[in-house]
Amino acid sequence: MKKATLLIIILSFGSGLFAQPQSDSVRVKKFRNMGLEFSAGYSMIMGSYAALDKSNTKAGYAANGWLVQLTYHWLGPKDFGFAIQYTFQNNPLADSAKSIRPDGWSSGSLGPGSWSNHYLLVGPVFIKTFNKVFIDAKILGGIIVSSSANFTTPDPTDTSGMKKDINLGTGFGYGISAGIGYAFSSHLALKFSANFMGGWPTKNRQYYAQFLFYKEYRDPVTGLIVIEPVYSAPVTYEIKKLVGTFNITLGLVYRF
Repeated sequence: MKKATLLIIILSFGSGLFAQPQSDSVRVKKFRNMGLEFSAGYSMIMGSYAALDKSNTKAGYAANGWLVQLTYHWLGPKDFGFAIQYTFQNNPLADSAKSIRPDGWSSGSLGPGSWSNHYLLVGPVFIKTFNKVFIDAKILGGIIVSSSANFTTPDPTDTSGMKKDINLGTGFGYGISAGIGYAFSSHLALKFSANFMGGWPTKNRQYYAQFLFYKEYRDPVTGLIVIEPVYSAPVTYEIKKLVGTFNITLGLVYRF
């Protein structure tokens, strides 16, 4: 009886020892299916975003700039998963924009200034490590919020023509990227990436007729002084731009 009891204790202890590594293995696997990436790099303009022709309504008058981004990813089975990415992108306006006066402006010019684009994107991601080689690819979609003088509209209630309203353009944004790098460990990798980013920010703004002042004049028939109100003309602005860039970034990926 005593021998049986001792045997049961030994087996229980041994099974506990063997069960512990299995738990650690599960925990290690779970430990690596999430990650954070921070990257920054150079942003090169493309297409209408770089156009300087006033006849092109989608011209962005942009120049090469920079971007920073933060990405969270979660991986499921077979190295595929889901990513959420925030990107801030800054592209200055071209020097020639200083001499461009958009249609409807009675004073001022488009430049100097810059484009500030905020992206919030989600989509599938693939991440794989071969020995020390780290690769990934993402196809993301979401929203773009753009700040630029291109979306500024003159206030028709200002008879001096000096007052302008600063607006934001919003629309669908996208990001397509591929990267390769070196994995220092199972947790940390240095990565070089190339990606296309862009979107279709738009702004629709309507100004209704508003009272400006009273105008006094003499009726040529009766000779009486007549006072009548003067209103601004109703105006509707529809501004559509096309953002397009090719970007090269360097970043760090931490997996946990």
